[in-house]
Amino acid sequence: MRGLAASDFRPYFRDVHGYDPFPWQDRLASQVLDQGRWPEVIDIPTGCGKTAVLDIAVFALAVDHQRFPRRVVFVVDRRIIVDQVYERAKTISNAILDAKTETLSLLRERFAEILGEEDWKKVDPLGVTTLRGGIPIDLEWIRRPDQPWMVVSTVDQYGSRLLYRGYGVTPKMRPIHAGLAGNDCLTILDEVHLSVPFAQTLEAVRRLDTDTELPRRFQVVEMSATPSKATADRFKLDEKDQTLSSTLRQRLTARKPTTLKFIGGTKQKTAEEAIPPAVTKLIKSEVPNGANSVGVIVNRVRTAQETHRVLTEAGFNSHLITGRMRPLDRQLALEQIASLVDPDRKTAVDGLTIVVATQAIEVGADFSFDALITECAPIDSLKQRFGRLDRRGTLEERSGSPAQAWILGVRPEMRPKKPDPIYGTTAKATWKELNDRFGKDSFDVGLGTNDLQSFPDETRAPRRDAPLLLDTHIEAWTQTNPEPIIQPPINSFLHGLDTSNDTDVSMVWRWDRSPSILRLVPPRPAEYLQVPISAAKSWLTGGEEVPVADITTPRYITEDTELHAPAADWVRWNGIEEGNEKIAVSDIRPGDVLLIDPARGGISAGNWDPKSSDVVRDLGDHAQMAYRKRATLRLDRRITADAPPPATEDDSTSSRQRIADWLTNASAKSPTLTEIIERLRETGYTIEPAIHEGEEQSSAVHNDYLVLVETKGKRATAVDTSTMDGSDHSTAFTGAGVSLRNHMDGVGDRAAKYASALGLSESLQKDVRLAGQLHDLGKIDPRFQLQLVGGDPVKEAMLDEPLAKSLPGGRTVWRYPRGMRHEVASVALIESNRMILDSANDPDLVLHLVITHHGWARPLPPIIEDPEPRMVTISHDGHAMEAWTDLVDTSLAIDSAERFWRLIERYGHYGLAWLETILRLADFRQSEEEVG
Repeated sequence: MRGLAASDFRPYFRDVHGYDPFPWQDRLASQVLDQGRWPEVIDIPTGCGKTAVLDIAVFALAVDHQRFPRRVVFVVDRRIIVDQVYERAKTISNAILDAKTETLSLLRERFAEILGEEDWKKVDPLGVTTLRGGIPIDLEWIRRPDQPWMVVSTVDQYGSRLLYRGYGVTPKMRPIHAGLAGNDCLTILDEVHLSVPFAQTLEAVRRLDTDTELPRRFQVVEMSATPSKATADRFKLDEKDQTLSSTLRQRLTARKPTTLKFIGGTKQKTAEEAIPPAVTKLIKSEVPNGANSVGVIVNRVRTAQETHRVLTEAGFNSHLITGRMRPLDRQLALEQIASLVDPDRKTAVDGLTIVVATQAIEVGADFSFDALITECAPIDSLKQRFGRLDRRGTLEERSGSPAQAWILGVRPEMRPKKPDPIYGTTAKATWKELNDRFGKDSFDVGLGTNDLQSFPDETRAPRRDAPLLLDTHIEAWTQTNPEPIIQPPINSFLHGLDTSNDTDVSMVWRWDRSPSILRLVPPRPAEYLQVPISAAKSWLTGGEEVPVADITTPRYITEDTELHAPAADWVRWNGIEEGNEKIAVSDIRPGDVLLIDPARGGISAGNWDPKSSDVVRDLGDHAQMAYRKRATLRLDRRITADAPPPATEDDSTSSRQRIADWLTNASAKSPTLTEIIERLRETGYTIEPAIHEGEEQSSAVHNDYLVLVETKGKRATAVDTSTMDGSDHSTAFTGAGVSLRNHMDGVGDRAAKYASALGLSESLQKDVRLAGQLHDLGKIDPRFQLQLVGGDPVKEAMLDEPLAKSLPGGRTVWRYPRGMRHEVASVALIESNRMILDSANDPDLVLHLVITHHGWARPLPPIIEDPEPRMVTISHDGHAMEAWTDLVDTSLAIDSAERFWRLIERYGHYGLAWLETILRLADFRQSEEEVG
């Protein structure tokens, strides 16, 4: 196979996108390959193709995957931009997968080589996902430690995972997310001036674990004109870039005249009162007739809601886009405006389209408007917003007049008695500076002018610094299960010291919140709506509406006495194993997933609206399809109004026949469910009864119903990797009927293969193989075996050899004492005959990998008193082992904790998590493979 070289970048880029790269993109690709590393800072103006760093990162990985990280994480603190960058990443991945040209075929072959020739057809050679909810679910990125990925994320989602406190991630799974986030990873932090605290934290993390034998390959690149640190290692446009590219020159020199508008009159109107009529008047009287699209960018979600409502009532074609939307709702909204705001549209659009938005689109969004109306904001935010105006610089050439903009200053907010909850005093200072400089005269906000340069510091969004990352901080976070009673919150390390920021929680609207139904139709990020925790708390208690923006804001403090009241029509979702939990509002934590009764309302026009009491659409089944794993359909009349009820005793037609007949004719009656219905008809389905397990359904009279679950020709109990949470329930009860020995050998071989692919030493490869061969020894306990055969002692007696996975069709029963851990028993068995570790290079590591393979023992393993203790025995490779199952009075827990800290010293905080990840993902993938 011919090798790839820097000269292949241009044809690769052209084959993916249909046009040549800019000269600076070609130059950066050559520099990265030549130097074997990325520059610390990339300083390229908005609208000049910065997201091409993804193309370059993928190309560099294909050229040399031992030098360049195989996970590329693009971090930008705006939700809409996350989704748009994701689309570019998918374009790259799909082009490589299709491989329609010689160059793309070379890249596909290289990625096949990275994954292994026999594996690359089972998974995408280059995975793509988002870590903010969306399509597909974020758990996909942890499928394999050796698979190349492009990950697009917000600061909160990637940062919390990096710091071992992943929002929405169970404690058992946090080491896996941290191990992948902190190793073999290129982190590209876009618009770093918006995320200075996290940039500082990233730099501190990068300096950790530098003295171990592991090939960490962790790099950080900042993209900004104002990086978080002074450095000479900065990549910028040079004089030749405009000379060599007329397209780039046109973008940099396009005129964009702008004027100030002071609104609100003498009355003390709020922004949500003053802006909607002012925008309506502006569009009617001053927007040029040749403008086909107008962007309206405001500072708060409520202002956007009201502006959209007034414009719609005035007869305008108005669309509302904020970051406070469910991904499925946002996808639909973006599809409706895609052709209207496409910066590369070739023909004029009939009529006028208005897009009302928040800060969600001010950074990086590839929207282009012919005219722009923006609420006044700090100068750096305004500059970003103007990047959405005539993005390609072609409007004047097409229409004869340049793109125009207006900045609205709301009188009370430009003369505030107290700081604004979103921007403090910086918006006021910006307005004053603009007014002093230009008054009623127009000025140019194009990329090539200096009109917005040299503004004073008080006009810029306040820069916050992260705390100094100390050993005590990382040592506390590394303890994931159990966590320390007292530990530092991570929020200030993501967003800065001087505020108590309002971290998001996720809300999911579901009619049926019963644990059994949620196991069949689990919550998916495609249906999550994220809002600040204080806004959620106030809404759930019926309090005053909390101002919500699409940037990190100080926490809104409420004095509502109902915070300690128990939940009524909502619960917290704790994952497949633990199910849901009724909690008080005061117990809501950052990153929580809350399941909300749709009758409570909370959404209008697809966006967060705490004033709305309209019933919210339950998107649970649509979210399963969005994830592309399996289709489900709940035959609940609140979701599928015309669904057939289960057959009664007096009905001669079986439920299956009634459902089959209904599916045949249902598409026309339920157009929103057409894709799901067709998928179920095509692939087949199982019919699962809805068992409600005592869950209250307060919003409506609940009728018994059935759940259809796509089979895809597999057992209904097939492993769903999206819901793997490290528990026995998600990994042992698969219906695969696999023997203990075959499973452990398979995990050992797979773990060693991953370790080899990642460039680990032969000694470490041997150790992870041995850990895999021993990890499930504790399942030999007869009580564990009994639960794997559905509690049937006759079936257990008939087994030819012990099982690792449950038999097909067996019921989930519990015979092993609740709270006991089979991995603890595995370590006790190993330590009963340490000769089994003679071949280990690092016996401590082998024991640690065994005891942590379900996410416990970081640092203390759970050890409980066995109510019916017994001696268990097993042999491996000729070595007999036996152990007493009651381990309360042994030193095993203390030994495990001491071993954990020794290994942290040896392999580092992130290195040890990476080694655990290799074994645990080998276990997950082996379980998945065994199901078939």
